[in-house]
Amino acid sequence: MSKIKELYSPAQIQLRIAELGFQISQDMKDLDRPVVIGVMKGALLFMADLVRNIKSKDPLQIEFVRLSSYGSATESSGAVQTPYLDLPNIAHRHILVVEDIVDSGRTAKFFLEYLKDQFNPASLRLAAFLDNPSRRVVGFSPDYVGFTIVVLFVVGYGLDYSEQYRELPYLGQLTNTG
Repeated sequence: MSKIKELYSPAQIQLRIAELGFQISQDMKDLDRPVVIGVMKGALLFMADLVRNIKSKDPLQIEFVRLSSYGSATESSGAVQTPYLDLPNIAHRHILVVEDIVDSGRTAKFFLEYLKDQFNPASLRLAAFLDNPSRRVVGFSPDYVGFTIVVLFVVGYGLDYSEQYRELPYLGQLTNTG
């Protein structure tokens, strides 16, 4: 049986996202035609709330991809899977990638390198709801971080365990109780 201990409440999450939105808005305020790419499924809730807090001179173009290195496990498999990596021509555009969590760093590094190779963006940044540098195996750091966590397995606010718990409005630590 699993138990979930709340780490960040809905109010704490929304406050931090408003702060990130302001910071990103400052960085993007003069950029032409910015593109925001959400990494599904985990980043859905974070991205929805984040883009509502970003102000830019041009409307945001929103795109999605599906990448994974977890499957149904609690640790990265080390292999990045790309079940949906179809993007329009966004060459030479300003791109912000939105991730749920940067753990090992493999998926984020893979995707940013892919975007550089395919689209030669004018700028490329990554916003992560969560950063877990204690599990990093590649040299990578997000440009914007919601919360930094230590070695925990977390669920809620878009993050799942075996496709469960994404709908929780808070972020919680999943523990086994038996």
